[in-house]
Amino acid sequence: MITLRNICALLILLSLVACDEKATKQTTQRQQAPTGNNTLQIQGMEQLKTALAMNPNDFSTLSALGDMYFEAGQYIDAFNTYDKAISVNPMCADCFNDRGLSLFYLGDVTSALESFDKAVEIDPAYKHAWLSKGFVLTSQGRYTEAVIPLNKVKELDGTGPLAQQADKFLTMGAGK
Repeated sequence: MITLRNICALLILLSLVACDEKATKQTTQRQQAPTGNNTLQIQGMEQLKTALAMNPNDFSTLSALGDMYFEAGQYIDAFNTYDKAISVNPMCADCFNDRGLSLFYLGDVTSALESFDKAVEIDPAYKHAWLSKGFVLTSQGRYTEAVIPLNKVKELDGTGPLAQQADKFLTMGAGK
């Protein structure tokens, strides 16, 4: 059932993805592809799977495939692929962040938050993980808990796009 809460969570996710520099680059590349054509995405996934068959521990291929699964809304596959990437490179804060977002969309908020915490443990200056944690807490109505990670984003990003997104989340919580 589609609820207002689900729609708000989706809009927040889209804002997060738009702020992610890597995702912004990928979005630009997708916009240059023919509209409504999933063929390129499917071909890309197949090429990455073929590369992984030859080298199953290729971190960059695992990470790229995880990103493609996530963008396609295949959160179980994204989670499993990010988990494999983490087993290859356990110090990848970005993979823990993306794994956490996958877990959130699979409905496991507790594990998602643990994954974000691991990301910032690895890299305390990783703005995206702080923002993701604030997003998840905000989407769950846990506004008081969201203040600390969202303020951390503002501290790290100054007046940048992630800080602006953090301000939006803080404004959402201020009215509650």
